[in-house]
Amino acid sequence: MMTSIKTFDGVTLHGFPARIELEWPFHPSAGGSDWYVLHGTLRLADGGPLHADLALNLAQTIRETLPALDSDLTLWLAINTARKELDEKQLELLKTGKRQPVPVNSRCYSIRHKHYRFWNATPQQVEEFVARKVFWLSGNERKPVLISDPCDAQYLGAPDPNMVDKLVAAANDLAARGMIEFAGDYARATDGLLAQAQSFHAAKDRALEELHTKHAFERA
Repeated sequence: MMTSIKTFDGVTLHGFPARIELEWPFHPSAGGSDWYVLHGTLRLADGGPLHADLALNLAQTIRETLPALDSDLTLWLAINTARKELDEKQLELLKTGKRQPVPVNSRCYSIRHKHYRFWNATPQQVEEFVARKVFWLSGNERKPVLISDPCDAQYLGAPDPNMVDKLVAAANDLAARGMIEFAGDYARATDGLLAQAQSFHAAKDRALEELHTKHAFERA
């Protein structure tokens, strides 16, 4: 199977802007086990050097729930597993390379209910997520940012079938307050949103400090 680089720009629930680059798709483990492996890098997308080199390990039990190793669903699963690992401080952001294992196993799948699970975001968290996403991805250049993203919907509220609608509703609320410009499925930052840059950077810095503190404690 031919490999290619898949790139995803987004944010995490806890306020990290992230760029995830994956050597797509998953492939069987060279060690002969029943795992499937995917290498990649998660970068803190704030202009700095911090990143985590990843080795995502897909369990056979989860492979059996997926239509194909190169499907969109599999891609969302990989992206969202990496995002949640960062939110839960399981990944360490470093200036130098260090491959970190990331299990893609039954923690992200309910066998009983047969759905993938990451976060169960509240309406306030959904609105904060949309605002952060537009701030970091649209920025001063006012680039268009996709709001009705099924990958984000899986990350924030699977199996909630209405999560895409909730993302759009949050964007409409922000637009009504002049925080973003929203049309169709895409949003752009406004001066009102960019004026709150300090709060977005503070959320990122706070989450980063907590992550560094956790890993420093584990090394002590």
